[in-house]
Amino acid sequence: MNIKNRVDREKLSHENDDVLQQSLKLKSKFKHITSYPGYIELTKKFENFYDNSKKKVVLDYGCGKGFDSLKLLKSGAKVFGIDIAENYINETTQLVKKNGFSEDWFNFKVMDAHQLEFEENKFDLVIGNGILHHLDKIVAINSIYKVLKPGGRLVFKEPLADNPLLKIFRFFTPKARTIDEEPFSKDDLKKIIDPKLWETEDMFFCGIINAPLAVITSLLIPKYPNNIILKIGDYLEKKINKFNFLKSWNQYVLFDLKKK
Repeated sequence: MNIKNRVDREKLSHENDDVLQQSLKLKSKFKHITSYPGYIELTKKFENFYDNSKKKVVLDYGCGKGFDSLKLLKSGAKVFGIDIAENYINETTQLVKKNGFSEDWFNFKVMDAHQLEFEENKFDLVIGNGILHHLDKIVAINSIYKVLKPGGRLVFKEPLADNPLLKIFRFFTPKARTIDEEPFSKDDLKKIIDPKLWETEDMFFCGIINAPLAVITSLLIPKYPNNIILKIGDYLEKKINKFNFLKSWNQYVLFDLKKK
């Protein structure tokens, strides 16, 4: 696949169609998919990296509308952010300035995430929320490796591909995604981590049962996110996720990798 053509299509999807906003609208209609127990645990794990980023130099990789960049700045990090869409970079810059941060603390640029324009060994942390699956995964990971300091961390929350019920859901919600995005498959999970380059600190999975259930309970009992159906689903999910061969059937994976 031609990476330049892919990047151009992604840029158009985000600048012209604001596909990120479409995704946020979709999640607002199915509120339980961001409030079931496993997702809450994943969010806490993910946001722990924001809370512990004081005095670190951090790259918000695919900064979108700047919500995560703002969390990092509030935690005391020096933040660099990139995105392919100029409108997102503008929104991010406006958001952090509105919250009182000076340009001494941040630098946001339009940039192709496959080709990071930073010096080697610059960042303590590179963090991203649902961005790698829009890219050529191997090219992107290799680019990140170069700009991380030795011992630096790569932390990404990414969607997974193999659950047939979630495939159906994605098929019926095309406006909330781009034509080139490819959630992580079982094969991707095997290929993405080169043990010569990375130490795996953690890989947390959630949503093999509760993501499909949360779609249903969002429609049937929308006012009750903390319902017994999702509690039972969470119990079963923890049991099933002990079997490695089914982990790619979850909704999300959280990667925590350390550069050797």
